[in-house]
Amino acid sequence: MDLIGLSTELLIKIFSYVDIPDLCRLKQTCKRFDSIISTWGHIIFDVSPLVTNQKSDLFLSKCSSKLSTLEKIRISKNWTIGRYTEKSLLYVKRKLMPWLQLEKTCIWLSRGCYVRCHQRNGSYVKQKNIASYGGASRADIAHFQKKGNTLVCGLRDGSIFIQNIEKKSSITLKSCHDSDINSIDTNYSGNVVVSGGRDNYFKIWKRNIETDQIALTYQYNLQDRIWKVALSNEAPLLGIGTSANSNMNSIFINDIQRATNILQLSGSEYNHGVLDMKWDGPHCMWSCGYDTYLRKWDLRTGNCVQIYEDPHASALYCFDYDYCNTIMTGTQLHGRVILWDIRQKNSVQLFFMDSCKSRRHGRNSPVYSLAFDAEYLFTATDQNVNVLNFAGYDGEINDYSYCCK
Repeated sequence: MDLIGLSTELLIKIFSYVDIPDLCRLKQTCKRFDSIISTWGHIIFDVSPLVTNQKSDLFLSKCSSKLSTLEKIRISKNWTIGRYTEKSLLYVKRKLMPWLQLEKTCIWLSRGCYVRCHQRNGSYVKQKNIASYGGASRADIAHFQKKGNTLVCGLRDGSIFIQNIEKKSSITLKSCHDSDINSIDTNYSGNVVVSGGRDNYFKIWKRNIETDQIALTYQYNLQDRIWKVALSNEAPLLGIGTSANSNMNSIFINDIQRATNILQLSGSEYNHGVLDMKWDGPHCMWSCGYDTYLRKWDLRTGNCVQIYEDPHASALYCFDYDYCNTIMTGTQLHGRVILWDIRQKNSVQLFFMDSCKSRRHGRNSPVYSLAFDAEYLFTATDQNVNVLNFAGYDGEINDYSYCCK
C-alpha cells in the first residue's frame, strides 16, 4: 500500500511529525493531501497562534475572512516579526480625539459631532462614508458604542444621542450630565444604557425599544471623574473605571439588577486611573490606564491576577482583545501600539504609526482608539486612521522586538 492509500486518521498522525515547509509542499502533491491538511490543520499543528487564532465567536465576527491553519501560522509570524504594509486614511486638518469600532464589513468612526460608517473590504476603506449619525448638538462626541441596531453616543456637553439604525429614528437627551460624558455603553438588545461623566456620576438608563423613550433609573456619585463604563455581556454587571484622584479604588463593579456597588478594586498607590476596560467572561476583566499597566482582574477574589507594564512607561489609552491570547494597547506617545501575548511576561512587538513619525511639531499623537482582526490593525490618531496589513507576503519588516525585552 502506498502513502496516499492510508486512512485519513493515519495520515493526520504522520503529518503531525512534518514541519511546516514540508507540509506546504505536501499540499501541492495531490488533492487528497491538500484537503486533509486544510481541513484538519488545527489537529496536525495543535497550536494557538498569536492574533490569528480566531477561537472566539466575538472576535471572528469582526474578521474579514476565516483563515486556514497554514495561513494563521504564516500571518501570525508576520505580526510577531513586524512584517506589514501601512496606509494612512481619512485625514482631517483639525486635531480631534476620535473613537473607532471595527466590524466585518465596515468601521465606525467618531469625529467632531458625527459618527460615520465607512465600508471596508479587508484593509481597503472607502473614503466616502455610507452612513452618518449625530449633529443634533454641535458638541463633540467623546465616546460611542454600537451594538446590534443601536448606536449610543456620549457628548462633551453632557448630552446622550441614541440612534435606532434599523428604524432610522434617533433621540437626543440634553443635560444628562453636568459636563463631558467620557464613556457610554449599551447591551445588545439596546434597552439598557449606561453613562459615566466628568461630573463624577455614573447613570443607568432604561430604554423602551418600541417608543424610543428613555428614563433614568439609577445614578451614583463616585467622587472621582469617570473615564470608562463597560457592561458585561454574560452577567448583569457594570464595570466603572475612575481617575482615582480622591479614592484609592480605581474600579467599581455594580450589580445593575440590584443597583448596588458590590466590589471595589485598586491597582496601585499612585496615578492608577483607568482609561479603558473590557470584560473577559462573567468573572474577569481587563483594564489599562495612567499607571502604564495592563491588568487582568478576577472578581471572585477581587485581585489582580495578571499584570503587564508598558516597556517605555507610557500611559495606556486603549486596548483591544481577541478573547484568547492576544491584546494590543494604544499608548500616549509616538502613535505606538504594543502587541502582547498574555501567555508570557514581556511584550512581543511594537508598531509605530507612520502618520506620527514626522519630526514636525504636533505629529506626536496618542493612539486614541484601536481595533484589530486576524489580518489588519486599525488605529485612530488625532488626524488619521491608520491601517496596518499583515496578510501580505512582501511587506517591509519593522522589527522593534528588541525594545520588548
